[in-house]
Amino acid sequence: MLIVEDDRTLRQTLTSAVERAGFRVTAVADGLQGAERMRDGAYDVVLLDLGLPFVDGWKILQGLEGRRIPSVIVISARGEEGDKVRALDLGADDYLAKPFGADELIARVRAVLRRARPAAEPPRLVRCGAVSVDLGARSVLRDGVEVRLSPTEYLLLAELARNAGQVMDHRTLLRRVWGPQYAGEMGYLRAFAHRLRAKLEDDPAHPQVVVTVGRQGYRFGPATQ
Repeated sequence: MLIVEDDRTLRQTLTSAVERAGFRVTAVADGLQGAERMRDGAYDVVLLDLGLPFVDGWKILQGLEGRRIPSVIVISARGEEGDKVRALDLGADDYLAKPFGADELIARVRAVLRRARPAAEPPRLVRCGAVSVDLGARSVLRDGVEVRLSPTEYLLLAELARNAGQVMDHRTLLRRVWGPQYAGEMGYLRAFAHRLRAKLEDDPAHPQVVVTVGRQGYRFGPATQ
């Protein structure tokens, strides 16, 4: 795990908490070191502050595009809904507003790790136009080219693909992909649907793969009878 936090006391507190929970930790104090570590290391989880010296957390999130995508939990004093949505849109998997307790932090870390390491499932290929989802291999192709997805992006797409043509309601998707404690986090669904459309759709403004169905939920591909 990588911790990118400029507040020395909080950085030490976070390091102690996650080490006690059994995780190996690298902690750095500014955004430049954080960006370099993320580029050179293979971290499963990154705890990322937004207000960092040299390179802020927003720029680090923007730099994730096109690279191996770790599970990023933003830890920030910015508690506004707009900041949460922006961070999720840019590639964060979760958002934790300061102050927060050690138990909540560890629960969030374990949740993103579960999403990154789901149970294996039998081979099954689901297609919608140029997009194919191989549920056994956990791979997604668009026009024959692999699409890089974060663990949570893939899990949301896979849940929709398993039920292709059927409407999945918001709470069911949140519960199955993120967990029961996220059942009210509608903003997470909107942000991740937006991210998937940007990667999969020919025209994200008129989606054909990840389709919004009124106020009911989302559907993979055209409706089945």
